[in-house]
Amino acid sequence: MKPDTHYKVLELEPGASQDDIKQAYKDLAKVWHPDRFAGNPRLQHKAEEKLKRINTAYEFLKSYQPDPIKSKVEPEPEQSVVVFLNCEKLEKLLELGKLKDADHETKRLLLELAGREKEGWLLPEDVKSFPPQALSVIDQLWTKHSNGRFGFSAQSKIWRKLGCRSSADISVQTISENRFGQSVCWRKGSIWLSPWDFFNYDIQAPQGSLPREYIFTLGGWWSYSKGWIGYLLWRFDEIFLKLSQFDK
Repeated sequence: MKPDTHYKVLELEPGASQDDIKQAYKDLAKVWHPDRFAGNPRLQHKAEEKLKRINTAYEFLKSYQPDPIKSKVEPEPEQSVVVFLNCEKLEKLLELGKLKDADHETKRLLLELAGREKEGWLLPEDVKSFPPQALSVIDQLWTKHSNGRFGFSAQSKIWRKLGCRSSADISVQTISENRFGQSVCWRKGSIWLSPWDFFNYDIQAPQGSLPREYIFTLGGWWSYSKGWIGYLLWRFDEIFLKLSQFDK
C-alpha cells in the first residue's frame, strides 16, 4: 500500500509531521472505537474494520521516513486559472431580499464549484480546493446586499472575534464550533438547528448567520445524519476562513 494511502486513512496531507500523525491517530481511535457503537452491531463491525485500517496506517507512518526531497513542500504559486461561476441568480435573489432562496442558491453554487451537484455533499478535499477567488465573488454579493451583515467574510470576522480556533484536536475544534454556532444562532442551547428546523431569514437576522445552508453539504453533517458517528464536527470554518485575505 502506498504511503499516500496511509496518510489518507488518517485524514492527513502527505508528509505530515510525526506529531500530527500521533494526534490524528489518537483522535480517530476515539471516534471509531467499537465500544462507542455497542448498541448497534452493524456500526460496531464497521468501526472495528475502520479501526484496523487506522492502526495499520499509524504503524506504517510512525516509522516511515519520507524522501526529504520528494516531501519538500514548495510554496504554491498564485492561482492564475480563472474559475467561471455564474452568480446572476444569486445576485437577483439578494436584490429581491429573498434570503432563503439565496441561501439555497449559495449551497448549489458551492456544489457546482466542486462538481458535486448530483451527490449533494462535499468531501474534505473539495473544500480544500475551493479557489478563494470564487468564494469571494459569492461573499461580495452577500456583503453588498446586506450592508456587511452577512457573507463568508462576516462569518470569518466573527470566528476570530470570538477567539475560535481551527484545530486538528477534536475537543478544541468542537468548542470553537459550538461558540460560533451559538453566536450566529445556528445552535440553540446544546442543539444544532437542522435543515428542517425554523430559521430566521429576515434581513435583521443575527449578524453572520447567512449563508447557512452550505454547512449541510459538509462531511461532518453527512456522517452524523446517517448515524455513522455519534457526535457532530462541522469544520465549516475551512470555507469562510479562505477569505481571510479579503477581510478588511
